[in-house]
Amino acid sequence: MIRKSSLRLSASNGYNVLTMAMTIGIIGADDRAVAIGRMLQQCGHKVSFSSPHGMEAAEKAAQALGGDAAASTTYDQAATSEALVMAIHWEDLDGALRALGDYKDGIVIDATRPPDLGDGTSGAEMLAKKLDNRHVVKAFVDVSDPNEPIRVASDDPEARMHVEEMIRVCGGTVEDAGPLAKAIEIERHYSKQHAV
Repeated sequence: MIRKSSLRLSASNGYNVLTMAMTIGIIGADDRAVAIGRMLQQCGHKVSFSSPHGMEAAEKAAQALGGDAAASTTYDQAATSEALVMAIHWEDLDGALRALGDYKDGIVIDATRPPDLGDGTSGAEMLAKKLDNRHVVKAFVDVSDPNEPIRVASDDPEARMHVEEMIRVCGGTVEDAGPLAKAIEIERHYSKQHAV
């Protein structure tokens, strides 16, 4: 267990992450993005929002969250955040990635809810490939029920450890789903639970 008082940086995999009081950029500005931001802000993390639909949407999300939440651009978030959360609609992904630019070395928490891609590939695996980033962690797909564990999948043990610890410190429980290939089970479970 990482000590709560620890603010030491870890860079063993070539990226820097604060175990506490992280600066987290949420790419997305809808109600779910704000809910994720609220969970993170309440345990001391500094949160910013960006939106593929413009600064006004990001500003509304920051105002809805309150506190020291800020509106930003995706590009600036990449430069200033210890971790990014992708909480956008799947159809907005490519536009968000163009705005993000090169982001190979930071943790990316994939909270997207992709459709079934039809080839057995998860959205998280596709995101990791598009970013050429091995630090992608699938998590925060559904944060509507605080009593439900947050399922987590990643190929990077250190990135997974940081995200799981973040969730626990923020009062959540974790279900480790395994490698990123298992992210498709998380995505399909959400789709099945919310099928019309």
